[in-house]
Amino acid sequence: MDRVIRIHNVSKSFGGIRALDSVSLEVSRGEVVGLIGPNGSGKTTLLSILRGIIRPDSGRAEILGVDVRRAGADRIARLGVASIYQFPRVIRDLSVAENVALAIAGYLDDPQYAELLAIEYLKEVGLGGKALERAGRLNRYETRLMEIARAMAMRPRILLFDELLSGLSESEQWLVRETIETYLAQSGATMIWVEHAIGFLVESVDRLVVLNAGSIIADGEPRRVIMDERVRKAYLGV
Repeated sequence: MDRVIRIHNVSKSFGGIRALDSVSLEVSRGEVVGLIGPNGSGKTTLLSILRGIIRPDSGRAEILGVDVRRAGADRIARLGVASIYQFPRVIRDLSVAENVALAIAGYLDDPQYAELLAIEYLKEVGLGGKALERAGRLNRYETRLMEIARAMAMRPRILLFDELLSGLSESEQWLVRETIETYLAQSGATMIWVEHAIGFLVESVDRLVVLNAGSIIADGEPRRVIMDERVRKAYLGV
C-alpha cells in the first residue's frame, strides 16, 4: 500500500529526558490510526515532529515523501497536512467564518470568496447558523466544530488531531465522530488521532498504536491491542 507517513528509528530528548526512543511507524493512505499512551509517553512529541514544529535528534521521518527535518511547519501544511491541537487555536475577535477562511487563504487569493467557502464548510459541521458570530462567543463543542471545519477547508491529505475530544461530553464526542467519519468517507484522507478516550478510539479507528515511555509497545487491530498484557499494565494499570 502507499505509505504517506514513514517514521524510522526516531528519537527525541528534552533536557536529558528521552521523549521518543527509536520509534518506527508507517501509515498508509486512507488509514485512520489512533495513538494512545500515558501522559508523557511521547504522543504529542511525535505529532510535533510530523508537523515540522520540532526536529528529531536522530532517525528519519517523512510525510508525503518529504523529510520533516528539512521542511518547516509552513511547508508541511502546504503539502496538505491539517492539525487540531490539544488546546483550541482561535482568533476570538474574528467571526467564525473568518477563522475558517484563514485556512482557505493558503490556496485562494480572494478573501470574499474564501469567506463564502468557509460558510459552506461550517454548514457541513452544523455551524452554518453561527458563521457570522464572533468566534470568542462559541462554547467548547462549537469551537471544536469550527476547528474541524477549518481543517477540512485546507483540503487536507493528512489530518493530525491531538485530544480533540478533551472537555466534550460523551454525546458531543459521538457527534464529532460522526462528522469526522462523514468527511473521511468523502475525502479519503489519512488520520493520526491522539486521544485519551480509549473506548472511543477503539470504535473509531482502523488501527491502534500504543506509546509508553517513548517507545511503541503495541500496534494493531484496536480490540486486540487493548487486551495486550503490556498495554493493560502500562496504560490501564491492570
